[in-house]
This record gives sequence, C-alpha cells and structure tokens, in this order.
Amino acid sequence: MLRTKIHIALSAIGAFLGISAFICFCLVYANVEAGMWALLSGIHASLALMLHCHFLKESLHVNFSRKALQYIGDFGMIGFVSGTALTIFYIFLESYYKADIMPIRTSIIIRIVWSFMMMKWGLMLYWTTKKYLRTYNDHQLFSENPNIEET
Repeated sequence: MLRTKIHIALSAIGAFLGISAFICFCLVYANVEAGMWALLSGIHASLALMLHCHFLKESLHVNFSRKALQYIGDFGMIGFVSGTALTIFYIFLESYYKADIMPIRTSIIIRIVWSFMMMKWGLMLYWTTKKYLRTYNDHQLFSENPNIEET
C-alpha cells in the first residue's frame, strides 16, 4: 500500500514535470524536439499514474481488461525503445558537435535529457503493466457468472 502511494507520488511528479517542460520548451524556448520528448514522457508518466491510482482504489480489474493492459504495456515498450534510440542518437550528435547547452533553442543536451526521461517512463510504464497483469487471476475468467443463464 505504501509502495503504491510512493509510485503515485513519483508518477504525479513525472507527469507534471513532463507536461510543464513541454509548455516551457515549445512556447518559451522554441526547442520543439525537446518539448515533444517531454510531452511523451509526461504521457507515459500519466498512464503509469492512472494505473497506480486504479490499483490503489482496487478498480483496476473492473476498468481494464488484460488486453487493454497489454496495449498500454506495448505503448510503454515503444516509448522505451524509441527513447533509447533517441538518447543514443543525441549522445552521438553531442559528442560529434560538442555543442554547449546555450542557446536553449538548439541545445542537444536538453534533448538528451528528455529523450532519456521518455526512455525511463516508457520502461516504468511497461514494468507497471507487467506487474499489474500478474495480479489478474485466470481462474476468475472461467468462474461462474451469476448474470449468465444456463441453457
């Protein structure tokens, strides 16, 4: 229970920072790439937050089927793989051009940070869905449903 509350707090912080960084980098500094990776990071963190909250309220099994959780996990894995590829690509660019962090509009270092955060939250979302998929009881699927009439 306490562990879930800690995950909720961390996911809420990640979602808030991702969405606020998107607004900051896209509107103020015009670094659209870093803003997009921050937004995707915030979306992954928001999905993890939603799953943790449903699990804490014990409504995860009611609102999400196994297939829906698997799709959310696949989205997390896509975020992890693309974030890893982007992080490696931006590290290569940074080592090749040796650019400074200023000006922020063209900063590769900020893109590295937010692509890494997208990689991290994608992995956390995938891990969260796999953890909650293990809580599903396969025997519940085949138990008698009182709403179904026998023929």
